[in-house]
Amino acid sequence: MLGRPKVEVAAEKLSAQFPETTWTPLICEIADVGFQRLRECSLIFSCTDNTLARVETAYVAYRLQVPIADAGLKGHAFWSGRVAWFPASSSTACYLCQLGEVRRAELLSLSLSSSHSCSSLLPEHPILPSTPTMASIIAGVQVDLGLRLTLATRQEATPSEARAWELSLPLPETTWRSFAIPQSWDCPWHDSDPSLTLTPLPMDIPLRESIAQHAHGDQLPVLELDWPRCIRARCSTCQYLWSPMVRLAILRRRMHCPSCGGVRLHSIETFSNMTVSDALARHTPKELGLPEDHLFTLRCRRDA
Repeated sequence: MLGRPKVEVAAEKLSAQFPETTWTPLICEIADVGFQRLRECSLIFSCTDNTLARVETAYVAYRLQVPIADAGLKGHAFWSGRVAWFPASSSTACYLCQLGEVRRAELLSLSLSSSHSCSSLLPEHPILPSTPTMASIIAGVQVDLGLRLTLATRQEATPSEARAWELSLPLPETTWRSFAIPQSWDCPWHDSDPSLTLTPLPMDIPLRESIAQHAHGDQLPVLELDWPRCIRARCSTCQYLWSPMVRLAILRRRMHCPSCGGVRLHSIETFSNMTVSDALARHTPKELGLPEDHLFTLRCRRDA
């Protein structure tokens, strides 16, 4: 198993235990998965150890209106954990609502974040590592609460409030608390603009043609990407200039210079939206490296 993607191993093992269930491992980041493949999900579980990945997962859930159960460990010794539940509703808190304004700005600008989603270690307690134990406990709570709340929300036909549950097992005391997560009214995700639509676009047809087909009178559609893409980048080490055509987050987090292998890379040109008159609109989604089976965001605006 060593050296193999863990999602691939998990699917292989689970297929043997649950042969009547179809398991589809996707060896990529969720931001690179087309929305059409995720739209029919009943529930999303998020349990990564990177805050940016959590935000990307939560964004997908919010855009597709799919409930999400987020879980993670906290503290240097990881003897504490947290599960948060966010229903499929734009009228309740989302994952981004619980983050401060500065933290939101960092993550939404695709800055690298390697910290856990929860808080920090209390210094007065001794370090007694228990990661496997706590991970198992929190995972069990996550699955149980996620499934029960999803079913309960469906039966009641009304969205429940966003809530969090925190468990801490420091010696000699154990604490368990639950609290509601309030909606942040300045959260940028709570956009109720009715002109926003999600629609599939052909991968092999120039975007100029696809976008133009969605025009209505003087309403001109604008294609808005979920995550900015880097068109041109420069290596600060050797000054090499090239066109990565990847998500900005990938350039900043894990790419190397094709010339010298350096990691000090800077985006020179990016794009996050497009109209039929933009030069990039002559390209197809495939040529721009956009995910297959995606649902694209189109915002209509009047021609001035």
